Parts: sequence; C-alpha cells; structure tokens
Amino acid sequence: QSAGYVIGEKLVKDGKIIPAQYGLLRKWLKAGHSLGNHTFGHLGINDISAAAYEADVLGADTLLRGFLHREGAELKYFRHPYLHRGNTAAKRDSLEMILAKHKYIQAPVTVDNDEYLFAAAFDKAMGSKNQLLADSISKIYVNYMMDYVHYFELQADSLFHRPIPHLLLMHANLLNSKALGLFLSRLKEYGYQFVTLQKALDDPCYLTEDQYIGKRGISWIHRWAITKGKKGAFFKGEPTIPKFILDMTQ
Repeated sequence: QSAGYVIGEKLVKDGKIIPAQYGLLRKWLKAGHSLGNHTFGHLGINDISAAAYEADVLGADTLLRGFLHREGAELKYFRHPYLHRGNTAAKRDSLEMILAKHKYIQAPVTVDNDEYLFAAAFDKAMGSKNQLLADSISKIYVNYMMDYVHYFELQADSLFHRPIPHLLLMHANLLNSKALGLFLSRLKEYGYQFVTLQKALDDPCYLTEDQYIGKRGISWIHRWAITKGKKGAFFKGEPTIPKFILDMTQ
C-alpha cells in the first residue's frame, strides 16, 4: 500500500473545486491506498511563520477531511513539504504543536532522493520528442533509485544493527508513469515486500530521537544519525546525479 500526500491547491482553480482531481483521489483510494495532507500551497515552515504554516495545513485539511470521510477513509497522516521540520528550535517546536493539535501523525521519509531532477530532465526529453534520451533517463533513474535504497539500507543497518521497514519518497510525475513498474519489479527481485505506512511506523526505530535543526530537508536516517553524533564518514557513499541530468535541469 502507498500513501499519497495531496497538495490542496491542486484540487481547486479560481476558488472552485476541480471534480476531476477528486476523481483521481477516488481511484487512488479504491485501489487500496491511503491519502494524507501535504499542505495547501506546499510551503516550508523554514520560510514562513508558524501561524501561516498552520493555515496552510488547515487549507488542505478543509479540502480533504470531508471527502475522505465520505469515501470511508480517514485523514490522519501529514508529510512535510521539502522535508522541512524547522530551522530553529522555536519553529520545530511550533510545528510539533500544530500537528499534535490537529491530531496528525507525521510521516517520515527514510529513502530520500533527488528524483525530481530526473523527472525534470525526462519532461524536457519528452517535450523535444527525443524518445531515445527519455528511455535512457528512465533506465538510469531506476538504477539511481536502487542505489539509494541500498545506501539507506546500509545506513539503517549501521544505526540499528538490523533491517528496518523503510519509507520511500516518490512523486506523481511523467517519469514515474514510465519507470515505476520497472523500479517496483527491481525492488521485488531484491526481496523487498510492501507494507502499510502504519505497519512501518509500528517499528520502534521510528521512535528514535530526532534533534536535527537546520535548513535542509533530509532523510530521517540522517536526522537520527546526526542526533546520535555521527560524523562525515558515516554519510559517505550517497548516490550522485549524472552531470548530463544536472545540465538538462539548469
């Protein structure tokens, strides 16, 4: 099961509901997946006041809670835009209070990545009708994502001395409409099985202390590692983006 996080502004245009967008959400739910809150305008808490952030959380809440209830589902998960949890202690504490006040469960991400850069390059290749380039980007992307799964798997083993259930970040985009099937097949070949978000969160590793405060949105594995005092050597080996992908996204 996958959890999809909805940006509220994608559901409205000129102040009016877009029925087709809710139709997509309905299909997602009927396929057995869950939906959560990703704020209304995808604003990061580092850049705005706590009050503005709460308003952004509630903007999406208003659009989703009643809809999910009518569909027999529940709104309880929240994912942080840009994986930002506050660049100051005050911001971090405010965010915690806001989400607790509205009874949200925070959804971590352990396997973070820069998939969005591949998606932008893929869009460019498709836009210029360069199918060979698009196919090449798609294959390189799947290998890159597998490398990231292995990277964070090894880091989790180093932190916890055992395998943990991971939470993988991906986006709904043209690239994944092409490459997702192959990526999921590769994960299955490697021996991965899929569990619900709640099943993953039931693992005690997700109770690990996170005292990271900073501008960057980073994996929870890295948050935990920084909190435990891990230094530079621990973080080595992170997969890199090929130069031609970076050049295409400048």
